[in-house]
Amino acid sequence: MTRLVYIGGYGHSGSTLLEYLLAASPKVVGCGEVASVLRERGRKGKCTCGREVMLCPVWGPLLASTETLDGMTHERLARALVAQDGGAHAVLVDSSKTAWRSAAVPFSLARELGDDFLLVHLVRDPRAVSWSAVKKSGRRGTRPLMPLRSGSATLGWWVANLACERFGRLYPDRYVRVRYEDLARSPGETMRGLFAEILPGSEWRAGDIGGSGNRHQLYGNRMRSANLSVAEVKEDTGWTRDMPDAYRSLVSALTAPLRRRYGYD
Repeated sequence: MTRLVYIGGYGHSGSTLLEYLLAASPKVVGCGEVASVLRERGRKGKCTCGREVMLCPVWGPLLASTETLDGMTHERLARALVAQDGGAHAVLVDSSKTAWRSAAVPFSLARELGDDFLLVHLVRDPRAVSWSAVKKSGRRGTRPLMPLRSGSATLGWWVANLACERFGRLYPDRYVRVRYEDLARSPGETMRGLFAEILPGSEWRAGDIGGSGNRHQLYGNRMRSANLSVAEVKEDTGWTRDMPDAYRSLVSALTAPLRRRYGYD
């Protein structure tokens, strides 16, 4: 049976990058933010595999009818993807994360799939996450109210990470944590360690990065459509330069206990 690997944590934490690197292996198929397929209701015309959505071998059969998603839950859609894969790949990745509406999804899937489910808890410095959320709000053409947006992102960061922490306590053998900063600074070393948890005995090779034949991400950030090499993986440190001190101090104070647990001073 295909194992479902679910990327948890908050948005703006590097889940698209992590999924991109995971899908370097031909044993892995990346399906992007599965929850967004339900929310957006077929607004995407093209998949990262290069085909129109209806011609995509992963999404085409599931979205052949506009009524397919009616009444479907996130959990049910994820299970449908796993069943459809039918063991063609060792791992299928859902990078929906665990903020707000998806916080309970890993618990439900773990109960249903048992040992064929693994949660990868992806964490990032909350100050970087908050600043990325503020910038995204600006890119969408709105005037970001920094205190409000920073506060919302901070609360979401708490919810997402506490959900993963709870999961890790309940299912320690189906949980692994990865820091975005480690992934971006040492992608090869981090991915080899992660692969040892996901697919023991299998090797992750940096030279395989960049193929899109097993990436079927309809949603996620723009990186999903890029053509990366491991040498091009760089940490986004813009927040250390651009984030106003007042908002950095605010987010630092609001996240101190959990932030320090993850090694962010």
